[in-house]
Amino acid sequence: MKKKDTIFISCGIFQEELRHLAKEGLFSGKVMFLDAALHINFDKLKAHLEQALAEAQAAGAELKVIYGHCHPDMDDILARSGAKKIAAGNCIEAFIGREEIARLDAEAKTFFLTAGWVNNFENIFSAGLEEFGFDFSSMFGQYKRIVVFDTGIVPIDEEKVEKFSKFTGLPVERKPITLNHLVALIEEV
Repeated sequence: MKKKDTIFISCGIFQEELRHLAKEGLFSGKVMFLDAALHINFDKLKAHLEQALAEAQAAGAELKVIYGHCHPDMDDILARSGAKKIAAGNCIEAFIGREEIARLDAEAKTFFLTAGWVNNFENIFSAGLEEFGFDFSSMFGQYKRIVVFDTGIVPIDEEKVEKFSKFTGLPVERKPITLNHLVALIEEV
């Protein structure tokens, strides 16, 4: 009996990293990327995710999802199509793990970013403002710093780092990371 093909449905925040892993031979499979800004609007995220799952399911593929728990009904959405998701609550957890987040946050209350977030924050924040009138600048008062995780794969726009720092009023630190944790999660799913 022929093994089913696998289709991954992924948040666009992982796009460059997954392409790099594929190029290095550490990841294979067809990937459908969804816009990273979708998680700002649960209705849109659910609709796009369900559509992608239905398309992949119609192809008769095994469905694997590279997302955090970015929708309150994520488990139900995935269960209806038989899809399996990586064991991560969000994209930061997918990159470095829950324990490392807790360790860094214990040093100082930290807002974490990846290169994908740095390079896309203006689009994501403007979508939130447009759709809900939400001013993201109000959500940073509790934080003491920003840590940007740098894989060395995705170029980080330094002007955007500076802009984000000014927007939040927080200092920025960089932390080099590998993709080992993400690869392990993908292999486990």
